[in-house]
Amino acid sequence: MDPAGKVALVTGGNSGLGAGAAERLVALGATVVSCDVAGQAPEGVEFLSCDVSDEASVKAAVAAVMARHGRIDICCNNAGVGGLGPIATPEGPGNMADFARVIGINLMGAAHVAAHVGHAMIANQPSGPDGERGVIVNTCSIASFEGQEGMGAYTAAKAALKELTLVWARDLARHAIRVNAVAPGFMATPLVAMLPPELVDELLRDVEFPKRAGTGEDFAAAVEFLIRTPLVNGEVLRLDGGARPPARTQWASGQ
Repeated sequence: MDPAGKVALVTGGNSGLGAGAAERLVALGATVVSCDVAGQAPEGVEFLSCDVSDEASVKAAVAAVMARHGRIDICCNNAGVGGLGPIATPEGPGNMADFARVIGINLMGAAHVAAHVGHAMIANQPSGPDGERGVIVNTCSIASFEGQEGMGAYTAAKAALKELTLVWARDLARHAIRVNAVAPGFMATPLVAMLPPELVDELLRDVEFPKRAGTGEDFAAAVEFLIRTPLVNGEVLRLDGGARPPARTQWASGQ
């Protein structure tokens, strides 16, 4: 699908990877709406307040975009949060309230968005030589494949989203809607801005090439490829420089 002239909804589009995707889509000629809980949308991007963990909030945001623009052609299903904590320690069980919070945003939030945006896309007029009605791009993670120590909730959510990408592609194929995903590795975003430099160096040690953190521009390029390429459907594209993280970091284990 050519983004020019299309309407795109980006969740978590006010910062980090979402902002990178939103900016790229604007540059490609799309009308872009960022659905986020706070912050300021990038230049040229409309902003709607939305908490993806709340289905009613997602429903209202999608309805607002439809009322304003009449359709949604592209969705970058990106909103998410980090989370660390073991399942149990000698002191007691892990923090299950925090576990549920991460699942509620990263997994249920993505499902809320896919459900309501997917429903809206079904009504679109077909476009292009293949008659596409829409494209959804989920944001997974390197943790979708290899979860590290302490990343239980985050890994559970992102691994499930990886598997759901193919399921949703199959659910929506009869309506000419494609669903793909990007699985970023270590990215230079506000989510990791507070990490100690020693930990950042260790995380980058397992990157093959290029040996650096990814950027919003890198993410946006991957999103654009998945939007533009019709035969790519139900796929999860790793964006990690060939990294395969170890079970735990020396920083986390205190070694």
